[in-house]
Amino acid sequence: MKSKFIYLLFLPLILTIGCSKNYYNPDTDPNNKGYPLGNFTGNFVSIHKRYKPTKYDTTTAALNLTLSTNTGFNVTGDTATIHAGSYGSFSEDFVNMAFYDITYPIIYKSKKAHLSGFYTYIYDGVNLKIASGVQSDTLTIFYYFKKTN
Repeated sequence: MKSKFIYLLFLPLILTIGCSKNYYNPDTDPNNKGYPLGNFTGNFVSIHKRYKPTKYDTTTAALNLTLSTNTGFNVTGDTATIHAGSYGSFSEDFVNMAFYDITYPIIYKSKKAHLSGFYTYIYDGVNLKIASGVQSDTLTIFYYFKKTN
């Protein structure tokens, strides 16, 4: 009987500890260096190789990228000519990122580049380098960003 009474004394403490929620938001954690989250600014670079005559055409655009677990991703900046402004959801692990752009046209091929599809990335806590996961022999796409906050 005494042993049951001792367990009942600790029951409120065990319930309080077990039921308390410790909410962790990776978007606002300043020590999060594993996943790229937050606001970034940088450049989109597209390198297209021509065969006749053999030369490389390089185009760039200054972009802003926001990555958030709550709202998804958002691309703004110089979206008038080369790269389209876009937004949607994304997923990531420590090597790959997948962007699901809501603004990407389904019926026709867009004349502007979109941040959509599968990419590989390198992130050191400040610098974010994203490369297209689908490389061809004539087109290479990179994004070079730096964390702003």
